[in-house]
Amino acid sequence: MITEFEKEKLASKLTNEFTFMVNNLQKEKPEKTVTLNVHEENLYWCINWDSSKTWKTEKYLKECFQIQIWNIDENYFLMGEHRIEDIFEQLSETYIMYENKTIKYFNSNIDKIIEKTKEGILEAIDKDFDSDY
Repeated sequence: MITEFEKEKLASKLTNEFTFMVNNLQKEKPEKTVTLNVHEENLYWCINWDSSKTWKTEKYLKECFQIQIWNIDENYFLMGEHRIEDIFEQLSETYIMYENKTIKYFNSNIDKIIEKTKEGILEAIDKDFDSDY
């Protein structure tokens, strides 16, 4: 049985690592104003940046990369996705998915999670957006 302490420990470690990663991303992409929103109690993190892409309304899109962890019974899932929001529409693309893992597994693989998240964010920032979608 997973204790609340183990989940809180994971959330705290991820927040610390995501904060460090966001600071590094800001140095690598100073024009993007990269920020982190954290909701540890919900096992949710959102990295935002200033988008220079437009879609249907010709206004700049809101782009972010979300990481969330949830459980079904004793199994935990982690998903990292790039989200794009226009005024009326939203798209998302999954970059990271871990299924049926334990909190212990996530605690042991934080470096891999951070690395895949950073790769996903850099790809999403630089990716051309197909506005015909």
